[in-house]
Formats: sequence, structure tokens, C-alpha cells
Amino acid sequence: MKTRLPSLSARRHQQGVALFVALIAMVILSLAGIALVRSVGTTSSVATNIAFRQGSIGPINQAIEVAISKIFKAKTIVQTANDPANAYFASLQPGEKPNGVPAVLAGDYATMSSAYSGAGLPAAVVDPKTLMEVRSVIERVCSVGGAPTIGACDTLPPKVSSAGTDNKSGSGIPLPPIPNFRVTVRVDLPNANTVSHAQAFVR
Repeated sequence: MKTRLPSLSARRHQQGVALFVALIAMVILSLAGIALVRSVGTTSSVATNIAFRQGSIGPINQAIEVAISKIFKAKTIVQTANDPANAYFASLQPGEKPNGVPAVLAGDYATMSSAYSGAGLPAAVVDPKTLMEVRSVIERVCSVGGAPTIGACDTLPPKVSSAGTDNKSGSGIPLPPIPNFRVTVRVDLPNANTVSHAQAFVR
């Protein structure tokens, strides 16, 4: 029995088809591999960021508690004047970012650390276990320093009765306005391009 071979013209039409199909399959497999690698990298990055955010909650709370102590308990801050040694400003600082972060705590790590130390603010608190660096700034929510006034500060006087001790209207005890304070905390993990900001308003 004789085996018939395809004609010369048919063989010419088939040349390169298998190679073309193989190349397309390789391109599809390469794209699928790249997508998988990127997906794994993104997932790992998201997990790392969530872990950092959770880990920064403790240092942030500690910084806020220290600020509250400086303002209200220990009263190491004179509220009417700037006190860079305690990271305190008697008014809101210029250059605030749209998200409310003061200029000295904004930007990348190098820019921020240079501005922070250049302003004479205290050194960062470094957690010995996680190596997180914590920096904070306390601002009185006023447009100018000095004694708080309703016009210059985002504040109102305490609510008191209009009657005085003699029960006559209009002779109430005058009380000064109580200012608000904004505490901004930044936590960095150096060499990891990871940062977390938090703010608290206290009065």
C-alpha cells in the first residue's frame, strides 16, 4: 500500500503555522505570568500596609496622650506662645496641606525630617522593637498667638447662665474663650516608604 505525501504546494502553505500558534501561546502565558506576579506583589504590599497601620495605632495614641498631658495635666506648655521644644505652636502654621497635615510633617521622609529638625522640634521617638519613628505637632486652632479671642480662634466661650449669683440677668461670671488644639502625629518606617498620619482635636 502506497502512502500519499502532500503535494509541494500544500506543504508550502503549512510552513510557519505551528510556529505562529506557539508564539501566540507563549505571549499569552507570559502575560498571565506577569499578571500573577503583579497580583501577588500588590497583595503583599496591601498586607504590609495594613499591618503597619495597625502597628502604628499604639504609638499614635501614646503621642496624643503625651500632648494632652503637656497642655492640660503637667501644663508644661504656655498656650499663648510657640514652644518648639515641646512641638507646640500657638497658632495654625502656614503651608498646611489639603488633608490638614502641617507642612513640617508632610512630604517624603527626607523632606519631612529636614523640615522637622529645621523648625527646632524635638527628635523623633523611636520604638526599639518595630523601629517606627513617631513625630507630632500640637497647634492651637487660632490664626494668631497671644490670648485666645473669639475672633482669632476657632472657639466659643463656655456656656454659662446669664444670671449671676444675685439672680439678676446680665451679671453672669465672665469666662475666657476655651481654645481647641489639634494634635497631628506622623509615624514612619524608614527605608520602607511607609507613613501613617493621625489627628486629634482636644479642648
